[in-house]
Amino acid sequence: MSTGPSASSDSTTAALDLVSEAAETIRTIQERATQSEARAALLAEQAIEKLRLAEARIQSAETARREAEENLQRATERLEDAEEELTRTGSRIRAAETELARAEDRIKATEARALTAERAFKQLEQAIRAQLIGLEKSMSARSAHAA
Repeated sequence: MSTGPSASSDSTTAALDLVSEAAETIRTIQERATQSEARAALLAEQAIEKLRLAEARIQSAETARREAEENLQRATERLEDAEEELTRTGSRIRAAETELARAEDRIKATEARALTAERAFKQLEQAIRAQLIGLEKSMSARSAHAA
């Protein structure tokens, strides 16, 4: 081995080459790290945006659900009111039917009394006619005796 200035120069050149290679490797690693960081940041931003959109959809869905629940509650209340009104109407119909039945009974009783009164009137009329006919015969007979 030679220990002269040429050997020292070769070692220095080799060392400088190694330092250059190391520096190049470090730059490549740094560039890759920067690119990876940029990709990671982009992915994080995209994930955050997707999360914001998902939260907005969730808020919208929750609002729609609340509105649907409120509508359902109002519809349920209207249905309950309608059922109560139906019950009241049924009660009024039953009361009206009862009153109608009573009125029909009163009408039948009145018709029966009217028939009875009509029969009594006819009997009375026949009795009056019979008396008038008898009276007429009696007056005719008296006139014939007087003449």
